[in-house]
Amino acid sequence: MGIGKMIRTSHYLFAALCLGSLFACSRQFTDSYIVPKWCFAVFMLFIVLAYEAVNILFYRQNEQKDTRISVYGFIIVISCFLQAMFGVVQFFGFFQISTTLWVTGSFDNPAGFAACLCAGFPFVGFLLSDSNKYIRYVGGLIGFVIVIAVILSQSRAGIMSIAFICFILLNMKFFHKRWVKYLSLLCFALLLSGCYWMKKDSADGRLLIWRCSVSMVKDAPWLGHGIGSFEARYMDYQADYFRQYGLNRYSMLADNVKHPFNEYLGVLLNFGFVGLLMILALITLLIYCYKKHPCAEKRIAFYSLISIGVFSFFSYTFTYPFTWIVTFLCIIILTKEYIAKVFTCPIIKNTVCIFILLCSFWGIYNLVKRVMAEKEWGNTSRLALCGASGKTLPAYAELEKKFENNPYFLYNYAAILLENKQYEESLTVALQCRKYWADYDLELMIGENYQELDKYELAERYYDNASMMCPSRFLPLYKLFHLYKNMGNRKCMLRVAESVIDKPMKIKTSAIRMMKREMKSEQAQLLIEENNN
Repeated sequence: MGIGKMIRTSHYLFAALCLGSLFACSRQFTDSYIVPKWCFAVFMLFIVLAYEAVNILFYRQNEQKDTRISVYGFIIVISCFLQAMFGVVQFFGFFQISTTLWVTGSFDNPAGFAACLCAGFPFVGFLLSDSNKYIRYVGGLIGFVIVIAVILSQSRAGIMSIAFICFILLNMKFFHKRWVKYLSLLCFALLLSGCYWMKKDSADGRLLIWRCSVSMVKDAPWLGHGIGSFEARYMDYQADYFRQYGLNRYSMLADNVKHPFNEYLGVLLNFGFVGLLMILALITLLIYCYKKHPCAEKRIAFYSLISIGVFSFFSYTFTYPFTWIVTFLCIIILTKEYIAKVFTCPIIKNTVCIFILLCSFWGIYNLVKRVMAEKEWGNTSRLALCGASGKTLPAYAELEKKFENNPYFLYNYAAILLENKQYEESLTVALQCRKYWADYDLELMIGENYQELDKYELAERYYDNASMMCPSRFLPLYKLFHLYKNMGNRKCMLRVAESVIDKPMKIKTSAIRMMKREMKSEQAQLLIEENNN
């Protein structure tokens, strides 16, 4: 096999990796959008690593290897262009995935769509710096389409990330006077302000999330709370915030939250200041590598990391595999000279390659098992939704062995058990889920299980906690009213009924109007009985 053929194979594998991490979707999974992308990306990553390990072990390397980096950049650009075109087409009403959000690409929300485009946007520089003017024109067109797609997605984090990179490029290329640079910074500040006012309620909601997250950081500042701590604990902190400060301007904005909307804050929560210092050390090392051996491709990689870094201030960038792929490629580009030095030692090279090969085979084996389990869970879940939940219980019991640490599966399983009136079993699974997940809906489920088991005080505690987690929601108060009705606590019934009647509606729905009418009727009946007594 010739070296040229090996290089082309590397390109094909990397293209499959990028396209799969952007476009893979499957209804056979419970999560149709993110899990398939991760499964495909991890599988292709193992294939790429195994191929490269064999390539390094059995074929001589030469200088032609360095020419591949620009091709990898071109693959990223084409992948992003296809995703951007998908989004633009959606804007005109075709291939829409979401009924409420127009431009999401092959993702379930604009954040993933914009995050991936922002990560790949700086790689357009490989085309813009080409000696062929037609390739430069194509690069300009692709860059324009990506920018338009991000704007159409209305992702504020994406708009700011793209704008920041454009400001850097314009300052380097055209804006040499100091006053022009200050003006560009002012424009960026105005853009930041505009993004805030564009969706003010959403932005204020994130301020609440960051405020409660800072309280979490204070409780474990140095080493953090551990991986998965945000999902496991955040909503309890949000509930404590409203207990402490009462209902305020944030109470109508508080929602069921799964992400801190800031990757740096996420690092602080999981690993504390020690973890954040390690990230800063890595950034410093990458800057040093760039300064030590500056070149065009390293500048592009550096800009890509800046784009990802800016986006990470306002969203959950690293939820998506494509962002990780681009990040690792940028790190490899910036540190390639040092990686090459390590691989000049035959013993280190062979040891690393053999280790990668073994890990790849082991990883593929375990990934296949995981994919089969995910598909089985998806099929079982769909069967339950079709009204045959009782028939799915044996399958769920078997799957629990494979997903015993997965809060989404445990919640799903507990809900099926509750639907089939197996309250003790449902409560056991729900409490196991509670170890990994502080969640509004889970609190309601646990409360309902306790209520059905006549453990009213515990049910009251969980209903009240759900109400504090999301103060704008009506269902916890509605359930509390009927709990007090079962207990015969007329005083609490009146108090809760009044709360439901007076509570403003965030979203006016027929279900909420029905609750309010019922509470007015119950309140009137209680007052009549009270007067008669």
